[in-house]
Amino acid sequence: MFTIGRHCEQCKKFSEIELKDVSLLSCPHCSVHWGEVKTINEILQNCPVCGCRQFYQQKDFNQGVGCLIMLVGIGLVPWTYGLSLPVFSLIDWLIYRKIPSMAVCYRCGAEFKGFDPSSLKSFKHHIGLKYDKFRT
Repeated sequence: MFTIGRHCEQCKKFSEIELKDVSLLSCPHCSVHWGEVKTINEILQNCPVCGCRQFYQQKDFNQGVGCLIMLVGIGLVPWTYGLSLPVFSLIDWLIYRKIPSMAVCYRCGAEFKGFDPSSLKSFKHHIGLKYDKFRT
């Protein structure tokens, strides 16, 4: 299943849309037109929402959950003499390894799930700074 998720500029809600072969993209909450997907095979060539050609890959992992796991490990340090840190970091790492990656557009922040982002690199701050002026 291929999906595109993004925050709508109109209603400020995050929405995910399941893609078919050719799809018109619009917000399911306020029906604002986002763009059009011509072919799914070439979706990571140009972003269908903003036309940007630069993407990065990241894990589809809630960072708050990862931080919470480590905070629990840190909180248990006085009673476990520090042994909780490697145990909880191992748990965090195992969960992180199981989660699939997704592609994210630098310019509009659209998230592309179900695609193979292995050809993409992870986030580069110098490229992200170039696109900060486009994000609101």
